[in-house]
Amino acid sequence: MDAQPARPAAEQLGDGIYRIACPFDVDGVVQLYFVDAPQPALIDTGVTATPGAHLGPALAGAGFDIRAVRHVLTTHGHWDHMGGHGAMRALAPDALVHVHPADAYLLDRVEAHTFGYITYMPRALGDTAELASVSRKMASNIVAPTRADRLVMDGEVIDLGGGRTIRAVHVPGHSRGSVAYHLEDANTLFTGDAIQGLGGGPGRLPLVFDDSRAYRATVVRVANLDPARLCLGHAFMGLPGGSGSDPVRTGDTARTFLEESGQAAKAVEEAMRRAVTRGDPGFIAAAREVLAMLGDDLGVSRDAEGLNRRAIPTLHAFYRELTGAPPPV
Repeated sequence: MDAQPARPAAEQLGDGIYRIACPFDVDGVVQLYFVDAPQPALIDTGVTATPGAHLGPALAGAGFDIRAVRHVLTTHGHWDHMGGHGAMRALAPDALVHVHPADAYLLDRVEAHTFGYITYMPRALGDTAELASVSRKMASNIVAPTRADRLVMDGEVIDLGGGRTIRAVHVPGHSRGSVAYHLEDANTLFTGDAIQGLGGGPGRLPLVFDDSRAYRATVVRVANLDPARLCLGHAFMGLPGGSGSDPVRTGDTARTFLEESGQAAKAVEEAMRRAVTRGDPGFIAAAREVLAMLGDDLGVSRDAEGLNRRAIPTLHAFYRELTGAPPPV
């Protein structure tokens, strides 16, 4: 995970864009973004405690009032990006919550999380203790239900006033309803977790929960947009010796990161294809074989059992794509 900042502050990126690195859970950091405009916009809200404990003070330190936010733009419905929507609505009651229809259900019920993406790993491994722990974590970090005011579709334009517009870009894979937001006058794309390079830390893989084929298509689509500034939801790693781990990448570094993201996804797909081509060995055996291959190629780590628990959701997504297996139950 990202290294936690002691005191989150609003870092000015230029073009009226501010980044706030907000801690959550034990060692996580989610990157939120504020866009200054006549109708100010906020990209994601973190978890339940984030708006009051971190976001509001950081914005105040930069001369902004959290109560003035008029648009909450949800990149996707996962807990560390939307868990604070309810708290944000209490602080900024005039703000409109935007979310893609495919992820809107995640704003409605905590159970959508405890029986979904975040529990793929313990369910795939049959780890009942971890499943119970994750379920408790979701309950304490999400306010639900939180009403979605606008269901945002691919290509929809959100007017912030003063000539500032944001265009929604549907970027599925990490989740089915992932959306990137293109601030057009600054050619800046806020991608949330839609594109992840080699994942959130050394030895990991990008987290692809829902659709590995769509994830690869998303990388291509965003590369074709050629954003001048790429604002990520976490400090995702590039390939070894590559684009680094800055959550904001610009120019050639952004292009390199997108290339690395495509290369990493292709490597996982090819390794899983080799593992199942000789006959389906079952998911756990296939995962071990794939991780052994990727350990040599990408430096992906393995535990004493030959597995990488953080990589399980991604490996299962690629396994489902190639075998037609259902999600873990």
